[in-house]
Amino acid sequence: MRKLLTTIGLALTTACVPAGGGGGDSSDAARPAPDLGGGLRLDAGPPMDAAPQADLGAVDAAVVDEGVPPDQAPRPACSDGEDNDGDGRTDFPDDPGCEASDDGDEADPPTECADGLDNDGDGRVDVYDSDCTGPADRVESGPDRETACSNGVDDDGDGLTDFPADPGCVAAGHSSEADPSPLPACANGADDDGDGATDYPADPGCAGAGDEDEVDPAMPPACANGLDDDDSGAADWPDDPGCDAAGDPTEVGPCGADVAVVDLNGWLAQNGAYEGDLTGRPDRRQGTCGGSAGGEVVFRYVVQEVLDRLVFSTRNPGTQAPVVMYLREACGGADLLCDRGPAEDPGVALAVEDPPVGAGYYLTVDTGSRMAVGPFRLEVDAVRPPACRNGVDDDGDGAVDLLDPGCEGPEDADEVDPADAPACANGLDDDGDGQTDYPADPDCLAAGHFEEAPPCALNSPVLRVGQRGGDFALQPLDGGGAAQGRCEPGVGAETVIVLTLTEPSDVTLQVLDAAGASVAVGLHARADCADPASEVGCRRAAASAQPLALAELDRGTWFLFAEQGIVRPQAPLTARVTVQSVIGECNDLVDNDQDGAVDLADPGCEHGRDDSERDPPEPPVCANGLDDDGDGLTDYPTDPDCVAAGAGDEARRGCANHPQWRPVECVTGAWVWSSDRQFQALEAANEAHTLWTGCNHAGDNPNGLCSLDGTGWVSSQSSVMAGCNNTWYHIGGRFSGNCGGHDGDTVRRLALREDDCYDY
Repeated sequence: MRKLLTTIGLALTTACVPAGGGGGDSSDAARPAPDLGGGLRLDAGPPMDAAPQADLGAVDAAVVDEGVPPDQAPRPACSDGEDNDGDGRTDFPDDPGCEASDDGDEADPPTECADGLDNDGDGRVDVYDSDCTGPADRVESGPDRETACSNGVDDDGDGLTDFPADPGCVAAGHSSEADPSPLPACANGADDDGDGATDYPADPGCAGAGDEDEVDPAMPPACANGLDDDDSGAADWPDDPGCDAAGDPTEVGPCGADVAVVDLNGWLAQNGAYEGDLTGRPDRRQGTCGGSAGGEVVFRYVVQEVLDRLVFSTRNPGTQAPVVMYLREACGGADLLCDRGPAEDPGVALAVEDPPVGAGYYLTVDTGSRMAVGPFRLEVDAVRPPACRNGVDDDGDGAVDLLDPGCEGPEDADEVDPADAPACANGLDDDGDGQTDYPADPDCLAAGHFEEAPPCALNSPVLRVGQRGGDFALQPLDGGGAAQGRCEPGVGAETVIVLTLTEPSDVTLQVLDAAGASVAVGLHARADCADPASEVGCRRAAASAQPLALAELDRGTWFLFAEQGIVRPQAPLTARVTVQSVIGECNDLVDNDQDGAVDLADPGCEHGRDDSERDPPEPPVCANGLDDDGDGLTDYPTDPDCVAAGAGDEARRGCANHPQWRPVECVTGAWVWSSDRQFQALEAANEAHTLWTGCNHAGDNPNGLCSLDGTGWVSSQSSVMAGCNNTWYHIGGRFSGNCGGHDGDTVRRLALREDDCYDY
């Protein structure tokens, strides 16, 4: 090749020298230099014959350095055999930057995780999407998996959680929060690109604290471009509420333009509660139960640890005007919970049971009344599992939870070991059954349990169930039962479910077959396992479509009996125990209104299920210091006619001592009510488990709804009686005495648990 180029150079030189070797025509200086291709152009300045022939080598050298034959154009970058952009891929079709072989640029287009688009339509863009492990990730679509950088947990314990806040996270899909050393450019405290802005969230070049490069992009992100992109009236970070940082690619926040979202986790980390005022707030949202009366404040809360319950409450003296609160998983999604407060008790509380770690919620505190708008105080109660169910060795003795001698059961709040080893951790077979201590002895609920003996004196298999309830296998049993309910004779062996409650709760029990269908077996419950008189509920086998329902069982241990029928089941059955806490301000053992009185002793509590301790303006009858009914007994708890300090009547207006009152045991779902007069007689009612009601029209109560005569229990349906689980009283036959009422009046107002009768 060198020899060929030298020959070409000589030929060209000869062609440019005039005959006779003279200096040449002066017009040659204006003549353009010949183009030899490939960028080679001969110098047309000085006459070629003025240069020594030895300089021909310079022409040869120049041509060789160019490395391109003068008669060929350079090949395009996408077909030149070179990896021009250094990405390890060469030419078309291997290099993703090449659209065709004649493409002159191998530079790759931005990946889906760096193109500024929400490619999978999940509302998260680029590295903010948990399916992106970093900006080089080519695919944004996926299951929105939970990672260490998107799980709502401070995994590395540095006080910073997830992307974009944690320096260990380069994207929401990154698998570790561990901070690198040295810290990345967007978290090192230096203005690495010299633009006057330092680190995340101030530098437009930082997508997050884990970004390794502060260099600003060629096109400024929406939150640093000087424009009001979402027409909210505010431009860029930190002025636009939709901007989390200067590098945020969009000004529109999760709740839309110009809706600021308060980071409730961050706020609570610095403050005990959030105190705000709805006066003058913009009105852009409302819930299913209200909120159109005025403005609101929107909060974002992420569950960062295992919790039994999460309660958002404005029910406190700091809330001075009615509010509406609603909770959602997505800001624009459906309400999970919604409630509103009346003028006399303006705050509300929303509770989420067993919220999963990493779950995010949008909570809105909204205006409840146009006539009264004002301050509110939002408190959050994140209820952790008790020490004996939290998976932690709280007392540092090497034993965790139920294996710890300090734990009497899963709801025990303290792992501290007693001075003397309990029966289930003393190394002895205390009950002589050949099994020693927990977990070897099935009679031991935990290592700290006080006895190895069975919890029930009856010779029946036992299952232990706690506050959380659940599904439990019932092994097939033969023979007769050791216990029977009052509603029908026992016809088969039973399993005793020992239920321990730590909170007042509504409980249901159902027995299911392998297909999930209810099984026609008898169910009943007692407060004392071996005492039939302690029965609190019973359901006949014929009523198997409905579960045994036990309303408002108190804290403590209860015994639920699940029969299996006369014929031994072919396969194990399932006992489904549901437990719904009914904890409220009037049964939570807490002085919620800080007046020195707790629960039923508080003048603000009319009964145990009252959800507010807030005292009324005037002392109620059962807390006014007067013997209002003249029986020589004053107020709660001295006067037995007062069910709570907040009750409004000391007088027992019922007919509990009348000879025609007779007890009738009934359970939700097991008893129905009917207007058929055949059930007026006590015997017929007991036999058919049907209570008669004369109510066949609206207007029997202030709500204008039909109700079960004499109970005060209102229902919109007329077949199944809801909520009956205690002893009720029924008048057999016709009676119209001092207490009035219809034939077959049933008394005991369920809401207050009091003997009473009403004249409708």
